[in-house]
Amino acid sequence: MRLAVELGVRGGVAWLTLARPAGGNRLDAEMLGDLAAAAVAADEDESVRVIVLAAAGRAFSLGLPAGRRWPEPGWPDGVGALAAAGKPVIAAVGGEARGLGAALALACDLRLMTPAARLVVPSAAEAFPSGGLLARLARCIGAARAAELALLGGRLSARQALAWGLASAVVPAGRLRAAVASAARGLAARAPLALRCAKEAVGRALDLPLDDGIRLEHDLYVLLQTTADRREGVRAFLAGRRPRFEAR
Repeated sequence: MRLAVELGVRGGVAWLTLARPAGGNRLDAEMLGDLAAAAVAADEDESVRVIVLAAAGRAFSLGLPAGRRWPEPGWPDGVGALAAAGKPVIAAVGGEARGLGAALALACDLRLMTPAARLVVPSAAEAFPSGGLLARLARCIGAARAAELALLGGRLSARQALAWGLASAVVPAGRLRAAVASAARGLAARAPLALRCAKEAVGRALDLPLDDGIRLEHDLYVLLQTTADRREGVRAFLAGRRPRFEAR
């Protein structure tokens, strides 16, 4: 049986593809379960340096199945599994990401969008946002803008998402996959432990008092100085060659 989320690994990049385009890649229990399994597998695969989340079809994800306002309590937390990955995660958003689908896009670290892509936030009267959508929106764009979207609902164009810092870049539809692949290759060539530590520092920044956040940065820096990858980076720089990082 074909999985709802396909997983392929090429050149240190794990491509997770939402593969139910006929249904708008809606996030039902099966899709969320396959997503969680693929995210964990990619994060645990030592050959993987970067994770990409893409989608087949015109929509990135139209959110929950039609008529459903909230995920069932027993459904797998695919969004949370992807957000918990220690490796950088890039979302290739080539179509509409609505509701829980928008939450899924925001659970990634970077988002590249096409001009026609949209992040759609239903109002609380339509369907109460799930998957951490409001929490992540508030952290990304501030409480005032997040409150407006939560109360009134809204459709953020790719250009608006770029202006608000929700998108890293807006690229033509025909170049989206190539642009994402290029970004992923660039990240995959960097020191993986440094990327993991940087992601941890950013992820915990808003939950810590400022002094504790600064202390965490310092502690992670000291930790990185003890790694084999740090020594390899120095040797490669002195030798004028590309470093060969091994995540050690």
